[in-house]
Amino acid sequence: CLIKIAIDMHLRNYRVVRQIESSQPQPAQRFAPEAFYGWLEKQGGLAERVVVCYEAGCFGYEPARRMKAMGVEVYVIAPQDWDEQGKRQVNDKHDALVICRRLSEYLAGHHKALSIVRIPSPEEEARRAQGRLREQLCRQIRRMQAMGRSLLLQRAMAVRGRWWRGRTWEQILAAMPNWVIAQLEIWKGFLELAEKQVRRLEMELKKAAPRQLFFGEGELTHELLARELIDPQRFRNARQVGNYFGLCPSESTSDQRRRMGSITKHGNPRLRRLMVELAWRVSHFQPSY
Repeated sequence: CLIKIAIDMHLRNYRVVRQIESSQPQPAQRFAPEAFYGWLEKQGGLAERVVVCYEAGCFGYEPARRMKAMGVEVYVIAPQDWDEQGKRQVNDKHDALVICRRLSEYLAGHHKALSIVRIPSPEEEARRAQGRLREQLCRQIRRMQAMGRSLLLQRAMAVRGRWWRGRTWEQILAAMPNWVIAQLEIWKGFLELAEKQVRRLEMELKKAAPRQLFFGEGELTHELLARELIDPQRFRNARQVGNYFGLCPSESTSDQRRRMGSITKHGNPRLRRLMVELAWRVSHFQPSY
């Protein structure tokens, strides 16, 4: 016997749709998270195979690991809009029902019914999180830097770059009133702390990189790329690589007309950004390549 379970997860409750073999999916049920795991454990005694599917999101992969430890087969899928007919009438019950139907199609052999997300090990996830933390800190530095520039621009002083350092900061101290300096000093403290943490993370990432690198690649870029990609062996062909990076051309084809457009950008944006950096480095370091 095969039981298929689709979950639409939320913080306080899970919306769950169950389908037994090829029968009609049952009406959606609502469970508190802990109550759901107790109910799921009972399903293992009712069927030889239990398959669960839920969308990747803010809850990460811990629910999948917990369910796998219970002997359940788990698929984590890429989030998408489940309003297939464009009715603009969707809710948790509808989403769980559509996911359950797609899961049934996927298990029947239609592998394009779902976009499966690879579940990393806790060690792989920790390594990747370190690179993503650096990215998050850099993003916050740019935001705080922009807020400081905006405050200065309101006082008719336009600055560029790291305004909290060196000669620019001395000019600000000489030209701005005390209340502006008091606000900027708050941002300055945050920015200096964030920059210190970014430098520490970058040193750790560079130390972890191998010594043999491609010319112009860089230790930091290599390590960020490797940690985000996790396992290159999971790709079976070049098409899968292009899809994952979002570097495939868009297409509009009908009958005899075929039009190829710009890249879809439907993939991992961090990897795509790193690949763009590498492409620029090739043109910079090897202009005759």
